Amino acid sequence: MQRLSLFRALLIFGILQGASNAGYWLLSITDKNMFSMGAAVFFENLCGGMGTAAFVALLMTLCNKSFSATQFALLSALSAVGRVYVGPVAGWFVEAHGWPTFYLFSVVAAVPGLLLLLVCRQTLEYSWQNERFIPRTQYRGAYNFALSILLAGVALLAVWVLLLTMNALDYTNFSFLSGLLETAVAVAVCGIVFGGLLDYLALRKTRLL
Repeated sequence: MQRLSLFRALLIFGILQGASNAGYWLLSITDKNMFSMGAAVFFENLCGGMGTAAFVALLMTLCNKSFSATQFALLSALSAVGRVYVGPVAGWFVEAHGWPTFYLFSVVAAVPGLLLLLVCRQTLEYSWQNERFIPRTQYRGAYNFALSILLAGVALLAVWVLLLTMNALDYTNFSFLSGLLETAVAVAVCGIVFGGLLDYLALRKTRLL
């Protein structure tokens, strides 16, 4: 990490972390072998550790020194949201498509994040060198609207989890949960994409892109 910039560390370690799941794909389509399983687990844990180290460095860059503990805790909790909500969906995906397809999909799923990292390269390097964000002075109302869309998607996801729990405990028998999940994810993704588009347009006006 000391010899690499934050961008290079995130890119290299992110590629390795995404590609490491290919080892599990090989395990799922080949005969059982203790050595190949050990190699796949070792490689995935090694790459996962490197990716986590780069991600922690990113979180520390995003934190204000005056509120670093609070902001780091909030960002760490936010980063865990994906694991919490993807868990149930992953089970359904495996049941529908099988483990080999699931592991291949997990490798492909790393691509959008890496592409987003390439788009954000200049702003990331600016924050790394200057220890502060580029001020956003454009599209204030549109940013608030994008945040509202994202929060609406998160609220729908929370409702979905609550109703799913009630179904699991046999308190209710709602049949629309799959549609609710798809709607929640679609709304949240729309908020994220809209916010990213606003960032791109705002940065073009600041002549960094």
